[in-house]
Amino acid sequence: MLSTMLSTSLSLFAVSTALCVGGLTPSVACGWPASNVLSCGMIALATPASIAAKDLNFTPSELRLWRDPESGKHFWYMTYDVVNNTGADQRFAPRIELVIDDGRIVRQGEGVSSDITKALKEFLGNELLEDQFEILGTVLQGKEHAKSGLVVFVAEDLEPTELTVMVQGLSRETEKKPHPKTGEMVTLRKNARVDYLVPGDPKPSGTVTYPIVTQGWEFR
Repeated sequence: MLSTMLSTSLSLFAVSTALCVGGLTPSVACGWPASNVLSCGMIALATPASIAAKDLNFTPSELRLWRDPESGKHFWYMTYDVVNNTGADQRFAPRIELVIDDGRIVRQGEGVSSDITKALKEFLGNELLEDQFEILGTVLQGKEHAKSGLVVFVAEDLEPTELTVMVQGLSRETEKKPHPKTGEMVTLRKNARVDYLVPGDPKPSGTVTYPIVTQGWEFR
């Protein structure tokens, strides 16, 4: 009888110690009896790795239109923040494309001179903003090491009203599917998708914003 009581006391002492390390005391453990306290302690002692994000956190801005005063050309642009909460430093080399509602695809920076990028950075006045080349590299862990990027696309015409930005490089997740025409297996990569709505006659002031309609993930 004495040995049974001693064994129970030692078990409760061990659980109490574990709960205190986890920031709880037995009296705070939901008022549960000793037989249930162990499971509560296991929840309290969940490791940080179990809650780490799989992908880089991506926060885009609204879309804006800007007109170069010298050439008269128009450019769509947006900014974004990327934060690494994955639990490990991550290499970041994004591939960003603009998909127009008529099927055309425009690559970030394609046909955009360094003078245009420089003028936009000066216009925005954000010293931490990095262009498509400056942002390449390692994203360290934590919000304090967040990176801010500038994305610029040539606006060949201002007729489209639905624009989609696709961002590859935020996730390592892939999936394989048969090609719809050849049947061969192809590897699809997880992309962030951001859909924008642009009403008729967009204003190239650089300050008028066009909102995000939907945002999510897509394999392509």
